[in-house]
Amino acid sequence: MARRPTSLKPAAIDLSAVLDLKAAGPLCDQLVELRGKPIVLDASGVSKVGGQCVQVLLAAAATWQADAVSFKIAEPSEAFRNSVELMGLSGTLSDRDTAA
Repeated sequence: MARRPTSLKPAAIDLSAVLDLKAAGPLCDQLVELRGKPIVLDASGVSKVGGQCVQVLLAAAATWQADAVSFKIAEPSEAFRNSVELMGLSGTLSDRDTAA
């Protein structure tokens, strides 16, 4: 049974400048705490993106989409966009809302 979209104000999170292995655990923990709530991740200050954080973001995007809750990565920096593109995920992790 699909959940109804929520009209709650999205939680805003600024992503760390360096999204590497050390950032993956804390990012995952932060997202788990917000599950079920609409979320906007500000990626404008990201300067480095590692595969581990991309996995966390992909899992979160899929979870929020399955829950029919808004999940958006906003204002991705050039470094964020380039890294995601190099991994072949530009259509998956973009600045669009995954619940839309």
